[in-house]
Amino acid sequence: MNASFKNIILPLFVIIFLNLLGHGFYLISIERPVLYYEYLLIPLIFAFTSNKTVRYLIIGFIIISDAIISLSLFYFFDTFNYLTKLPSFFNSHFSFSFWIKLLGLVVFLGLIIYLTTSAVRFIKAEKAARIFYFKFLMIVFGVVYCIDIISGNSFFYFRTVGNNHTNFSQSFLMHYYSDAKLFSKKYGPITTIADYPKNSVTYKYFKNDSSAHQILIVLESWGYIKNDSIRKEQLNALIKLKSRGYKVVTDSSTFQGGTSQAEARELLNKTGEAYYSIIQNRPVSPNSIIQHKNKEGYYTSAYQSFSGFHSSGYWFRKSLGFKTINDLIIFRDSLHFPVNYNNHYEAVNDEIVFEYGIKKAFSHRKSFTYILTINTHLPFKGTANNKILSSYESGALPSQEALEQYSRIKEQFNFIAELLKNNPIDKLVIVGDHPAPFLKNDERAFYSKKLVPAIIISKE
Repeated sequence: MNASFKNIILPLFVIIFLNLLGHGFYLISIERPVLYYEYLLIPLIFAFTSNKTVRYLIIGFIIISDAIISLSLFYFFDTFNYLTKLPSFFNSHFSFSFWIKLLGLVVFLGLIIYLTTSAVRFIKAEKAARIFYFKFLMIVFGVVYCIDIISGNSFFYFRTVGNNHTNFSQSFLMHYYSDAKLFSKKYGPITTIADYPKNSVTYKYFKNDSSAHQILIVLESWGYIKNDSIRKEQLNALIKLKSRGYKVVTDSSTFQGGTSQAEARELLNKTGEAYYSIIQNRPVSPNSIIQHKNKEGYYTSAYQSFSGFHSSGYWFRKSLGFKTINDLIIFRDSLHFPVNYNNHYEAVNDEIVFEYGIKKAFSHRKSFTYILTINTHLPFKGTANNKILSSYESGALPSQEALEQYSRIKEQFNFIAELLKNNPIDKLVIVGDHPAPFLKNDERAFYSKKLVPAIIISKE
């Protein structure tokens, strides 16, 4: 084989191939630069060691480090806060097929590591190779960096510039360093955290409301559908409550991050850092919509269909001052509600919690009830309910999973509508936490990248 082909083309091929692989060959939606600088180091590092095991570990480390960043961004997290959620992986139920797929992925990853390492096994651990691949690194790095300069993003770190544009290249070690600083940050009191740019939906509709029985539902992965008619079809049962003496208003909110940040947005009217400030400092009854309602004589309750173990959610709600906090332990273990299998989270059906929370609201003269859902979290498992879907809806969604998740949310809205017919809550607000993190580009494009929907139902 021609020496220049071996020495230059094969290492370049490995670098390009692994970056394409990390991007899912651009078939899936991943917030990732075109190239991570660390891949450019592979030939030079190989010139320092001929040990096969070490070489396998080097490529494996780079691939896995790349994948962790993509997974964390996929679910709206920084890397280290995402990694702290991994213990919940072992507190979840997965199907047998999931484990088979996971095993297949591990085997595939091992094969990729073996093949790419073998492709450049000719690189010798000697001085001449080190000199050659140092020059190789400088030249390729210079070309890549020039592309960044031309595109106006010549920095060593990732930066979003309008329309989700990313740098052509980035150092993932710098990304980890930036996230490590964020993770280790000591947050000040909640009063030092910036208010949400605009009033959250909760503050907008509940802060100055004095009606007797109020319900707030933060709905998991309810994204703002760009198609107006489809968005209204999903809400149809709730909109029809106008004929039952309710005033129905639709609205929207910007969002930042995942569910934890959404809770800070809605319950504290603060940016996402407020959630971590609460968890770190454990203040007693900080300034929040809950403190406000407690002072006004409301009985405040928080319910969720899954475990409060996730993201220290129980301690967050306890610090906010809720008088009652119920989660999976109560609903499954004490009340023996049936388990839900729409995703890997151990949970009961959200509808059972809706009914429980709405009926319990009338146990008090004045009540404010907060419900956080989980059944519509991805990856979603279920079947589309054709009884409630029109042919137009069935054909409009971009994928089967998107249709099934859309259908499940519509089922929940239909259930709530029926509940309200017999349980006249004074005001109910439903707001999405963030869009569903679908895998494919066309799935994500179906939803707004900036907004989540809301609907406000109140007795006239």
